[in-house]
Amino acid sequence: MKVVIVEDDRTLCGLLKKSLENEFNVTAFYEPAAALAHIKSSGADAVVSDVRMPGMTGFELLEALREEMPEVRLILMTGYGTVTESVNAIKSGAYDYILKPVDPEILIKKLEQIRILLDFGRQIAGSFAPVYKSRRFDDIMQLAARAAKADSGVLITGETGSGKEVIARFIHGVSSRRTAPFVAVNCGNMQEQLFESELFGYRKGAFTGADSNKRGLVSAAERGTLFLDEIGELPLPSQSKLLRFIETKTYYPLGSVEQKTANIRFIAATNRNPAEEAENGTFRKDLYYRLNVVEIKVPPLRDRREDIMPLAEYFLGRFRHINPKIEGFSADSVRFLENYSYPGNARELSNIIERAVILENGHIISPASLHMQGPAGSTNSRRLDDVIREHILAALTEAGGSKTKAAEILGIDASTIYRRLKEYGIG
Repeated sequence: MKVVIVEDDRTLCGLLKKSLENEFNVTAFYEPAAALAHIKSSGADAVVSDVRMPGMTGFELLEALREEMPEVRLILMTGYGTVTESVNAIKSGAYDYILKPVDPEILIKKLEQIRILLDFGRQIAGSFAPVYKSRRFDDIMQLAARAAKADSGVLITGETGSGKEVIARFIHGVSSRRTAPFVAVNCGNMQEQLFESELFGYRKGAFTGADSNKRGLVSAAERGTLFLDEIGELPLPSQSKLLRFIETKTYYPLGSVEQKTANIRFIAATNRNPAEEAENGTFRKDLYYRLNVVEIKVPPLRDRREDIMPLAEYFLGRFRHINPKIEGFSADSVRFLENYSYPGNARELSNIIERAVILENGHIISPASLHMQGPAGSTNSRRLDDVIREHILAALTEAGGSKTKAAEILGIDASTIYRRLKEYGIG
């Protein structure tokens, strides 16, 4: 990992460089302007900078990096620390803030956290959260990384398809629990009468049909993270039971008199307004406050348009195996993609690109394949999945029912045909 030190005290600068160079690729500068020029030309993963320096303060350096290279993490250090200054540092987008005299071991640990964050971002290339360019989403990722350092509750809010679960998986993946399971629970599908048996498991004979012991989701998440997706959908009686479990970390599998203790972390998510629902009584206030130690608000894709094309390019790479001849997007397609409102957020963008890869006959994705009609990116009134379904079924009919021939007609991978037909319930 490339680390840049910016410290006008030459003695301290040299000591810091020496303490870090066995762990990282370190470059040191006495002048912030020279450091900034180096970072712009050679790049950096992390910067450790003094706050008070002649010519440019650490906060001004931070602002310059945030404008041009938001992916660079900056740790500020000062010998004149105050609570106000430390709060301002974090609010301004600093990754962390430490006081002088700097303990090299503490600094190394903070830089290790950044290395873990970067490594994990590369590891989870199969998801879209790390694919971003906007400063706004970088703020989200940095907050998530800080939240991962503790076991406190995290509540992630945002519209459907905006990436709440991916943020939750990121927090788990950079936390101390990353080697243990991440178990996602869709509370919207959790029927009240089945809540306890699904969450806590049951013993043979606990009820009619319980022919054997069943392990619950809590047990499956032991030492890891339990992700409570769409927590706002959970019925009030189930919310009460969940609250008791979160507070005590103890439970009884149905049909058992043996109390179990859980060692898990809780992360919850909702596409509703939990504060508003807590006020009107549709969501328990005590549960809301218990979960909402750290709230992460994921902005919709339409509010971070700089991320649209990086995501589109990522999804194109993800689906290119379906139609390998595709090379990229036409200029008109880029314009349409960048101006569409994406009510379904990144999930909808993924569907749009997958459909376009299936439908495109040329080497460049055109507006026709995106199924967009005008500069505003308005789509046809039919659902995207319906368009794909009709296209595949028409090819299947033309091929006399042969899935392999239908794939050849469409110019796509046969596995895509099989997967889609299975989704449609067609054997």
